[in-house]
Amino acid sequence: MKYYLPYIFILLFFAQYICAEISLPSIISDNMVLQQNMEVKLWGKASVNESVSIKTSWGKSYQTSANNNGKWIVKIKTPKALKNQTIVFEGENKIEIKNVLIGEVWLCSGQSNMEFGVGYMTRHYNGVINYEEEIQKANYPDIHLFKVEKNMSPEEELYDCQGHWEVCTPETIETFSGVGYYFGRKLFQELNTPVGLIESAYGGTHAESWTKRDVMNNDSVYKELLAEFYASKDNYDADLIKYNVLKQEYDKQVEGLSKEELKQFKKPSKPKGINHKKALSTLWNAMINPIVDYSIKGVIWYQGESNSVRHQDYQHVFTKMIESWRTEFEQPDLPFYFVQIAPHYKQPPEIREAQFNTWKTLDHTGMVVITDVGDSTNIHPRNKQVPGERLAAWALSNDYGKKVTYSGPLFKSMKVNDSNVILSFAYTHGGLYCPDKTIRGFTVAAEDGKFYPAYASIKGNKVVLTSNQVHQIKYVRYGWDKYCNVNLFNGAGFPASPFRSDIKH
Repeated sequence: MKYYLPYIFILLFFAQYICAEISLPSIISDNMVLQQNMEVKLWGKASVNESVSIKTSWGKSYQTSANNNGKWIVKIKTPKALKNQTIVFEGENKIEIKNVLIGEVWLCSGQSNMEFGVGYMTRHYNGVINYEEEIQKANYPDIHLFKVEKNMSPEEELYDCQGHWEVCTPETIETFSGVGYYFGRKLFQELNTPVGLIESAYGGTHAESWTKRDVMNNDSVYKELLAEFYASKDNYDADLIKYNVLKQEYDKQVEGLSKEELKQFKKPSKPKGINHKKALSTLWNAMINPIVDYSIKGVIWYQGESNSVRHQDYQHVFTKMIESWRTEFEQPDLPFYFVQIAPHYKQPPEIREAQFNTWKTLDHTGMVVITDVGDSTNIHPRNKQVPGERLAAWALSNDYGKKVTYSGPLFKSMKVNDSNVILSFAYTHGGLYCPDKTIRGFTVAAEDGKFYPAYASIKGNKVVLTSNQVHQIKYVRYGWDKYCNVNLFNGAGFPASPFRSDIKH
């Protein structure tokens, strides 16, 4: 043993030296964008009790020290929008962060329709409309992009993520979120202010994957999902052994069979355990928690398709997720704007209703309706400019004081007369409008709940419904189907959201 002691002391010496080095998370790096006019956080690691100084090129200096875990965090005040700034971190070593912008920072999150890139990626993500032309035009030095690389962590909240800030160019925009890009581009064009976009999206995922575990514990809505999660974890080894036995038996049974004969046998399913993208909290832990200290202006969100199988719970689940993000980001009024799921042959109308109800009941949220740019067979509509710019309209109006229309007509109330029903809507900017001769999508029912097509006409800011088949109307629906080809807009060109009225009169 005595022969190894000198080497051990040498290793300890170098380990101590390495620990003394200041290190920063990936999101605090060259080209980053800091939210203007805000007290923002900067953080990192160093040796225990090491003194860390931070100097900014806009004339502010700060001092802090690492705690007993070797971590440090400091709050700094940012000025109004600036370009080409630097921040120097200094302790035992020195790190200079260059080309820092001070501007507006937004987080772009959700599942595949947010992940859908500007350029062609796969047959599922086949690029925005005219993507070749859009890519060539994407030269915006004052828009910077950070893409959180896809990762999972079902049990542990991670400290850091993989990714780096890039300047928006034709070379860097191709794989970045199309919705995020159009949103950020619109903000930049209207505000003439640097914009930072953080993409953290993962296709085919549930809202529960993006939700902190503590939020779901002891909540009856998540009871079955939690039980399934822990059972999958605890029983994984036994389930895998059982699967291997069944798989061997299956392989023997089907050896040499034709495709037609194979249909008689069911292939066993390999257990997933908890190491998959739909596991509870796995994306919160790996893709949001590492950036939760990074100060942002707000969130844009495009998700819900994968939750349609549990649409009855989605309003609760979505609301809890939003509220928890606001708590963790320490911004109780954090703007949260989202896209209502486009009509599609696999998406039930109840998921859109759950999103509508979330908007109605949760402050500082906004919902974008895209019934006019959906695709009946493609769950990834290629027109990402419309949802991106409509999300930007919510932000421009509510957060930047611009006088722009940001929503289409949203059902408010109904009045039943002897021979018709009169519907009232919010957000009828410029009046109600239909580009076609006939307004499509309205159905009505009597007390028996059997729905029939209704004739709709616009009277000022209201819609009047009549039906030859229903003489005593009790219920009204609009666009109430998986795919609906509806055509009611306001004067600003924003479409009305699908809805149903179960109000009895």
